[in-house]
Amino acid sequence: MINKKNSDYLLVVPVALILAHGCGQKTTAFNNYKSELDSIGIVWVPDLREGIYEAELYRDGTDQILKGETNLAEAKEATVDLLKHRGVDFIDSLKVLPDTSEIRDPWGLVNVSVCNIRFTSSYDAEMVSQALMGTPVKILKKDGGWFLIQTPDMYLGWVDSDAIETIDTLEHAKWKLSPRLFYTGKTGDIYADQAELKVISDIVAGCIVELKSEQKGKYEVKLPDGRTGFISREKVIPLDQLSAETYLNAENLISTAESFMGIPYLWGGTSSKGFDCSGFTKTIYYLNGIILTRDASEQFQHGIRLRMRRESFPDSLKKGDLLFFGSSRRGRPRPTHVGMYIGDTEFIHASGMVKINSLDSTRTNFSRFRRDSFIGVRRVIGAKYENGIQPVSDHTWYR
Repeated sequence: MINKKNSDYLLVVPVALILAHGCGQKTTAFNNYKSELDSIGIVWVPDLREGIYEAELYRDGTDQILKGETNLAEAKEATVDLLKHRGVDFIDSLKVLPDTSEIRDPWGLVNVSVCNIRFTSSYDAEMVSQALMGTPVKILKKDGGWFLIQTPDMYLGWVDSDAIETIDTLEHAKWKLSPRLFYTGKTGDIYADQAELKVISDIVAGCIVELKSEQKGKYEVKLPDGRTGFISREKVIPLDQLSAETYLNAENLISTAESFMGIPYLWGGTSSKGFDCSGFTKTIYYLNGIILTRDASEQFQHGIRLRMRRESFPDSLKKGDLLFFGSSRRGRPRPTHVGMYIGDTEFIHASGMVKINSLDSTRTNFSRFRRDSFIGVRRVIGAKYENGIQPVSDHTWYR
């Protein structure tokens, strides 16, 4: 998936730093440092899908006030240090999010099976991603009944506050120590009673709930908002067992991917209720212990880069490789679609629905469009772990 808010599918987005023009010498001098301040934004917030950096210097009488917001204390520190070093006299009102005067509990847990994440704080806004029940999130801002959150893959977006159970830092630490279960079934229900007569919530692959007790082949579980219910033991594993060393292999990735065959395409979807292309590959890997970055253009920046000619690339691929499609502009690849190679010239992807196409022109499921728009491969299995490819078991928001 490529987010529309990133104009022209840029991988590095320059910071928009608005400077008010006053008549004093210091304001003019500050304008001379715009490129340096832009560089601070590019260093600390290279992608606006994953970070916030906005700053404005304006004149209020004889005062110059630095205003704006960022979610990185280091970005603010770099900005303030630069201005002080240049001798600019200003009042510092640049906020670091979350602002503790507005957000008392900076953490949250998703308390619905699938939480829709939007570009702005409105139901009319574009859906840019999703988060699953039990996902830990940072709460950065509030706007009426909406929260601006950041998910474990660092993605930003707005959610209905009713979908989030807010917790403080101590409660988050306690949650990380609690026994938790990871749901492995495609979809299911959580029941109010062991007889399964009343449903309290649906549940989808990748949701996390807390374990309360074992009772006659079922688990009693607690949802993030405190509701309790029962689920089958056969469809969950302890979260502590979700290890990339155990699950991350080609056979598991393919089995997971093929279990979603036919699920419809959904822009912004990252769940078994609907996928976009990168949401599909992200989910495949997440269910096998790896958190990938969100969008196709971001996933293209991580993993082992394989260089190959379009005419011969099927022979060099391995099962589980991510295949990227798109176009080139001024010699620079612009990925707009991603799928996963499953062997024998075939790849599985979300395009209209989850389906399998081939790179072999003699096959009935051959896609000439995808073959001709191929731009590159990234191998995740065996790649160095980093931001963008991170085991759930190593992520500090979970463990």
